[in-house]
Amino acid sequence: MSASTSQSAVEPDDSVSMAVVRAVSSAADRPVLELPPLYGAIDPDALDALFDGHRTAGRIEFRYAGFRVTVRADRTVSVSPVE
Repeated sequence: MSASTSQSAVEPDDSVSMAVVRAVSSAADRPVLELPPLYGAIDPDALDALFDGHRTAGRIEFRYAGFRVTVRADRTVSVSPVE
């Protein structure tokens, strides 16, 4: 993981999609409401459904608001700037 990559765990009561928005907001140092809608990058409901359960393997990567976002089966979110 590079120095410009941040990683966080999704809280048990939080949705993966909301955790992604919060992680990007923090990395971009911008309020959540100033970010573009997540659905412009990925379907938030599908993202939540994909990681809602007991998966033990897998990940998805996508770009959102100038960042590369990786969500892993263990419900960790990594965010790094797109170069």
